[in-house]
Amino acid sequence: MKQMRCLLVFIGCLCSFAGISHAQRVNINPTLLNFNAGTGETTTQTLTISNVSDEKQVFQLTVGDWLRDSLGNHQYLPSGKLRRSCAPWISLDNSFIELEPRTAKDIRITLVAPTDSVSLKEMKWAMLFIQSVKEQVGNKKKKGKVNAVINEIFRFGIHIYQIPPGVHNYAAKAISLQADKQTKGLYQFSMENTGNIMLQCHAHLELTNMDTGEEIRLESTEFPIFPEAKRTIPLQLPANLKKGRYSVLALLEYHEDLPLEAIEITIEVKT
Repeated sequence: MKQMRCLLVFIGCLCSFAGISHAQRVNINPTLLNFNAGTGETTTQTLTISNVSDEKQVFQLTVGDWLRDSLGNHQYLPSGKLRRSCAPWISLDNSFIELEPRTAKDIRITLVAPTDSVSLKEMKWAMLFIQSVKEQVGNKKKKGKVNAVINEIFRFGIHIYQIPPGVHNYAAKAISLQADKQTKGLYQFSMENTGNIMLQCHAHLELTNMDTGEEIRLESTEFPIFPEAKRTIPLQLPANLKKGRYSVLALLEYHEDLPLEAIEITIEVKT
């Protein structure tokens, strides 16, 4: 039997996380970088990466683009692909670090805002990717044997938000509330961020039995929406809902000082 080459297996993942990650082998702080640079300003923040394991770890740092789709899933793109990207404005003082066991290192992240005032009239964002790098160590193999090396590659994502001074137009619009075509009792609540800053939203259903007047408020769901983006949130009716006609009110709260957005429909529960 011919001698077979080494089999290299990569295990990859991307984690946007808070606190300690990867089975408590790495601690990254902070987990979110907020910049508020004005026209032509340079601002710097410090990120600390700690190796809390008993082995040496190596990391590579890069900056890229990302966005959320209408269902909240993350999509990743190369730096500068999105119109609202601030990735090209960002530089790192070190993009490759080695950490001995139980040590930490600070990384300086610098954002240089352009002098073009038009670019500073809206929120922009990016992602700092921190990827583990595993050095390969050659092992002697016996003839006819397969040498399998499991190489775990983990990539962590740190959200970067650039919100210039004066960008604070909080606005949203509820678009529709429709029954899901596949799941009984599930309703899809769609809305749009019509402002210029990311919204941290809450949505919930309020039911009123039109025969008895009984009111039911369901649990709220929290989620973010980027400016100029649409979002669809699934909201489930109670499984034990009594028969009858109901007013179903979908409510969207996007700022504590602004009115709620709402859509109301009427349904009939038969079983």
